[in-house]
Amino acid sequence: QMGTQIYQIADLSKVWVKLDAYESDLPWLHYGQEVEFRSEAYPGEVFTGRIAFIDPVLNPRTRTVKIRVNLPNPDRRLKPDMFVRAVVKSKVAGGGRVMDASMAGKWISPMHPEIVKDKPGACDVCGMDLVSAESLGYVENDAGKAPLVIPASAPLITGKRAVVYIDQGEGRYQGREIELGPRAGNSYLVESGLKEGERVVTKGNFKIDSAVQIRAQPSMMNPEGFKKISSHHHEAGIHSEPPSSKEQSAAPQRTGPVPEAFREHLDALVSVYLEAQRDLSRDKFSQSQRQSFAFQERLERIQTDWMEEEDQQEWRRLAALLKQGAERFSAAEGLDDARSGFRQISESLIAILRRWRSEEQRPLLVYYCPMAFEGKGGRWLQNAEGVENPYYGSRMFACGRLEERLTASENTEDSGGVHE
Repeated sequence: QMGTQIYQIADLSKVWVKLDAYESDLPWLHYGQEVEFRSEAYPGEVFTGRIAFIDPVLNPRTRTVKIRVNLPNPDRRLKPDMFVRAVVKSKVAGGGRVMDASMAGKWISPMHPEIVKDKPGACDVCGMDLVSAESLGYVENDAGKAPLVIPASAPLITGKRAVVYIDQGEGRYQGREIELGPRAGNSYLVESGLKEGERVVTKGNFKIDSAVQIRAQPSMMNPEGFKKISSHHHEAGIHSEPPSSKEQSAAPQRTGPVPEAFREHLDALVSVYLEAQRDLSRDKFSQSQRQSFAFQERLERIQTDWMEEEDQQEWRRLAALLKQGAERFSAAEGLDDARSGFRQISESLIAILRRWRSEEQRPLLVYYCPMAFEGKGGRWLQNAEGVENPYYGSRMFACGRLEERLTASENTEDSGGVHE
């Protein structure tokens, strides 16, 4: 018909790279930052561009923000709808501000970040006035204001509170509430509550806190007036075991309805888990480890003030095991360590879903591999039929059996079969 658009002509000598950044990534992102990314089509090759736009609106379903990178593409190798993975490397000064010494005193185009000059002027592309790098949030390199950081495994986090245990020597520890800044990889920035040189417990802190709770002393769950404690549970690497299948099956059901906000956050948590499961089943260590950071960020967002006291206690126990498993996962140096942390996440998450699922949530499948972890066995969740074993990956991708279907109304077991 008259006026119908029959085709478009596009100039692919310059392209937009659209990326999804997690909500927790936003403190590290600024207009004009350099981005490195790789394409599935060109393995081993690194492309670079600069952030040209950060969407002001967050996607409430995925909890991500769209980032756009302008990129020259003179040889036309990058095609529309190609899949890429990107990395932004940020240095920070005190207060968590992005620090880039190379941008000190520079002037940038507000529309074309690739235009950077040493003095004020106009953009060579659009003619707009250049703006100072400082106005975009950059600060100069100042070693005197370097931030204080601690390992991500050190703080015990519940809601908006964070607690660390200070090593005072001779098996004595002092619990202290601190204020955390944003997370940076395997570390947290500390806003207040600690000073340089103090030693904090990074492994076994949950064991220490559990021992304190048993003695009815101030702890993560009972913070009134932290005091010095004495405990022998301070060996490196000590950790709580995930709940067994027998313990999970015996766990009582929830005592009330599940609010929509809780369900949505739990769905988001499961979505990240499923990404990690798929990555591990395909031996993609680095991709799966990135999901562990997102998993921890989503776990911290779940609010439980609507629960009855009995549910609150059970949630705290399982959430602490989830957090510990995710920390082991994120600190792993290889697939074996990552899979060990993932096993603890899986067992704890299955227990949570058995107790707090609602009718609106999608069905999930519990698979079991009896051979994993030297015959100890391991369970995991999938949202599709067919074994994708995250504990063996390519070695025995299809080893396992369907053990249970998690639905809101009933749990039915299926003996299935072992596929090797």
